Amino acid sequence: MRFVVRLFFGTVAGAILLLAVAGNANAQVPPSVGLKPSSGPAGSSFTISWNGFPTCRIINFFWAGTSLGSKVAPATSGSFPTAVPAGAKPGSYTVTATCTSQKETASGTFVVTGVTTTTPPPVTTTPVTPPPATTTPTRPGTTTTPPTTTTTPPTTTTTPPSSTTPTTPGTPATTSSTEPKPGELVLDRPSVQPGDELSASGKGCEPSRMVTLTSDGMEVGSAYADASGAFTAPVEFTRIEAGRHTVIAECGVRLTGAVDQVVTRSSGGQTGTLVILVFFVLAGMTAVRFR
Repeated sequence: MRFVVRLFFGTVAGAILLLAVAGNANAQVPPSVGLKPSSGPAGSSFTISWNGFPTCRIINFFWAGTSLGSKVAPATSGSFPTAVPAGAKPGSYTVTATCTSQKETASGTFVVTGVTTTTPPPVTTTPVTPPPATTTPTRPGTTTTPPTTTTTPPTTTTTPPSSTTPTTPGTPATTSSTEPKPGELVLDRPSVQPGDELSASGKGCEPSRMVTLTSDGMEVGSAYADASGAFTAPVEFTRIEAGRHTVIAECGVRLTGAVDQVVTRSSGGQTGTLVILVFFVLAGMTAVRFR
């Protein structure tokens, strides 16, 4: 009878341990927003990353109350590439991510910086004074030929002013290792593993057109083409599946590229076996202690 009672208490202790582990696993992360970079001039590109929207499927993004667009959110975290409005003046602005279904909002601050123009100092030249003319006295009855005075003009050296190259709005910070040709989509890696960064570059889009990147029917990235129709955007697969995947860029025209996904075997499946083993060890220790 005592053995049965001890075994019962051991079982209860194990069940409490399992509930505690399950409660920690299901803890919800509060919504948050990150900006990369968090400062730059008007028209520059930046990326909004989000986390903590577990049941949200569409997230709307705003710049100081003005819509930047929306994105389907198939996961609890992700990123949204966009650009600072061209008319934004220097100062701090609030960037907000809102999930309508959850009625939850997270925000961050972006600082718009001014463009500094450097004016070179003026070049000062000193005029060269010609030497005085020398007159040779002549004897009576002698014809004097006046000497010829040659004046060398001063040499003026002009230093050309330094020029600053303006940053083209809508051009992402990252570039592909291979320059794409018109009508071509280039991926900076031939193969990736889960968690690796991947970037796509293309040329031949309609100028200033939004570029949507998809793979297997799922959106994996977006960006804006610059004035020449070129773009560079990060690619993030929402589903891990080994094999070759075709990436399609829609930007008024269709560009295609391919990349291989390499998946290695994970050891995470041993967690359930470890919890069951801990349960039986605790039950056995409790039975031996009360014997």
